[in-house]
Amino acid sequence: MSASIVNRYRYPFLFLTIIVFVAVWWVVAKIVNDPYALAGPVSTAKAYYQLFAQSSLRNLFITSIESTLLSIFLGFVLAVAIGIPVGIFMGRYLVVDYLVDPWINIWYSIPAIAFVPLVMNWAGLTSISALIVSFLIAVFSIIINVYTGVKNVSASLVEPAIAFGISKRALYTKVILPASTPNIMVGLRLGITRAIEGVIVAEMVFSVVGLGGMIFDTADKLEMSLTIALVIVISLISIALNYLMKYLDHKVVFWKESSALKRG
Repeated sequence: MSASIVNRYRYPFLFLTIIVFVAVWWVVAKIVNDPYALAGPVSTAKAYYQLFAQSSLRNLFITSIESTLLSIFLGFVLAVAIGIPVGIFMGRYLVVDYLVDPWINIWYSIPAIAFVPLVMNWAGLTSISALIVSFLIAVFSIIINVYTGVKNVSASLVEPAIAFGISKRALYTKVILPASTPNIMVGLRLGITRAIEGVIVAEMVFSVVGLGGMIFDTADKLEMSLTIALVIVISLISIALNYLMKYLDHKVVFWKESSALKRG
């Protein structure tokens, strides 16, 4: 199938995929026939009405979204502020690479849930803990991708610039960073996904205010329709943030699409 046809019918394909998913979900829920194990699409839709019809539940829902988004944003911004400089120094200086890389690999391989007890001892059962877990999960994805991009900048770009007497600051801003931008953007896209993961996991474990805390609470009460409704909300937030990063990727790395391999 040609790329032009796929692009033309992209949104109808997406709509059809959603319809098929909901249909399969409905059938499986009917087969299971246990609302405490798997709520169907209809009961989940009713749960959304319940979320907004009851003022106390609506206020908790809005507060939870605000808390979760704030933790994601602050954790991600902190990860970017630290991850990009560390990745650049690792890519440019061999001694920094040798000193830091083993520790990065060790920490990156640790599952998100393993950070939770450590952070709980540091910051207690607060929203700050969710922010810290978000940062710890996101920062290593950013460091690794920035490091890879800077390390692989072609010498044919760097050496002539140095030969013409370019300043160290201009070398980074005019040569190294632009050349490694595709990898940096990949790191940011992975970082935002990991930041979301970290916040939700932390909120569920700590049972603090947030969507993760609401999911844990509703699941504990066997309110599966509300639980699934909240999971869908988190999925939509994740999709929206990923599309935002994808949009920024296309705007910043505008030359990548024109030089990319054409897909069938």
